[in-house]
Amino acid sequence: MTMEWKEVLLGELVEIKHGFAFKGEYFTEEKTNDILLTPGNFAIGGGFQWGKLKFYDGPIPSDYILTEGDLVVTMTDLSKAGDTLGYSAIIPYSENLLLHNQRVGKIKTKTSSVDKMYLSYQLRTKTYRNEVLASATGSTVKHTSPAKICAYRFLLPLLDEQKAIASVLGALDDKIENNRRMNETLEEMAQAIFKSWFVDFDPVHAKATGNTPAHMDAETAALFPSSFSDNGLPAGWSFSTIEEYGDVITGKTPSTKRSEYYGNEYPFVKIPNMTSVWVTETETALSEAGHLTQSKKLLQKGTVIVSCIASPGEVSIVSKPSHTNQQINAVVPNEDCPTSWLYCALANLRSKVIGMASGGSVTANLNKTDFSLIEIIHSSNAIMNSFDKKVCSLFDKILSNDEENQTLAKLRDILIPKLMSGEIRVKDAEREVEAAV
Repeated sequence: MTMEWKEVLLGELVEIKHGFAFKGEYFTEEKTNDILLTPGNFAIGGGFQWGKLKFYDGPIPSDYILTEGDLVVTMTDLSKAGDTLGYSAIIPYSENLLLHNQRVGKIKTKTSSVDKMYLSYQLRTKTYRNEVLASATGSTVKHTSPAKICAYRFLLPLLDEQKAIASVLGALDDKIENNRRMNETLEEMAQAIFKSWFVDFDPVHAKATGNTPAHMDAETAALFPSSFSDNGLPAGWSFSTIEEYGDVITGKTPSTKRSEYYGNEYPFVKIPNMTSVWVTETETALSEAGHLTQSKKLLQKGTVIVSCIASPGEVSIVSKPSHTNQQINAVVPNEDCPTSWLYCALANLRSKVIGMASGGSVTANLNKTDFSLIEIIHSSNAIMNSFDKKVCSLFDKILSNDEENQTLAKLRDILIPKLMSGEIRVKDAEREVEAAV
C-alpha cells in the first residue's frame, strides 16, 4: 500500500436506491421476457448468478429496469446464515429485462473518483461482509439498509489503480462467465437432441413417412420404430416410473448441534448449489463422522438429484461422492440407464414436478413416494445408450468447465482481499491470472 491510498466513507461516494415492490399476483413460473432480480441471483461470496429465475408478467415502472453494468447489492437474505446479505453484483448482458426488485439496492456513484467495477469487488471483501452482518437486523430473515451499507469505511487507491485492480479480477470473472455461457449452449444442444428423440419423436415420424431421420447415421436410425401405437407412442415404447430407472434416495441433514459431523470430506448439497448441470462445489461438507450417521445416503458421481421441497424441479448431477439435505431426492441410475439420458429426462419433468409439489400448499413439497411414481418415456436400452454416446462428450465438457470455474473463483477470492488491502500489487496478480486463464 502507498500514501496514495486514503480512507473514505462509502456514503461519500455513492447513494443506494431501494427496489420496487412488484406485485406477487404477476409472478409466474412460466418463462417471460421479464425477470425479477432477487437475492437468489447473487452468488455466495458476491457476483451475479443466473440460477433459479423468477419471472414476471405485469406492469413495469420504467425507472426500475436494470441495465448492463449497473451495480446492485442485496438488502435482504432469507437464509439463516445470511449467506448473501449485502453482497454486490454487476448486471450482465441479458436479452431479458432484469427488474429492480424491492429486496435489492441499486448503487449509483456520486463522484468520478471511484470506479464502479472496483467498488463491486470492494463490496465482496470479508471486512465489508463482517460489518454488514454485524449491523443486520432480523433472525430468520436478515435485513440491511442503505444507511448501514453506506457507513462502511475502507482504503481507496487512485482511480487508475482501481481500474487496474478491477481489470485483473474482471479477467477471471469474464472467463468464468464465458465458461458458463458455453455450458448453457452445450446443455441446450443435449436437450435439443433429447426433445427430438424422446418428446417430438422426430426419427419415428421421418421413418413413418419413408424418409431418413435427419442428422442421424443409419445404425442409429435403425434402432427407432417406423410407426406409432394407438396410444400415440412410437411402436413398442411405453412409460416407466422414475423408480424403475434407479434407486430413489431422499437426503438428510445430520444434527447441526454436533459440530463433529461437519468438516471437509463429503460435499453436502443444498438447493442453492444446484446452479449448473454438475455440482462441483458446496459451502458445507460432512466429516467422516457425519457421513457414517447416514452412510446409506451417500451418492456416487453420476447420481442425478432433483429438488422437491421449497424450490422444486431443479436438476443437477453430483460430480463426486456427496450427501444432500432432505429437500432433494436423488436417483441412482441403474447400470442400463445412462446419467446423461436420466438428467435430460428429469429436467424435462420440471413443470410437472413444480405442479405436483405445489398442490395448493404454502410450501411446495413433493414426497419421495409421489416423486418415485412419476412416469418417464421408455424406449429401449439401445436407443438410450445411443443418446448417451452422442451427448456424453457435451456433459464431459460441461464438467470440465465447471471445475475450471471452481478453480478460477477460488483464485479470484484469494486475490480480492490482497488487492484491496495493497498486500500485493497489480503486476504480481496479473501474472497469477495469466497463468490461470
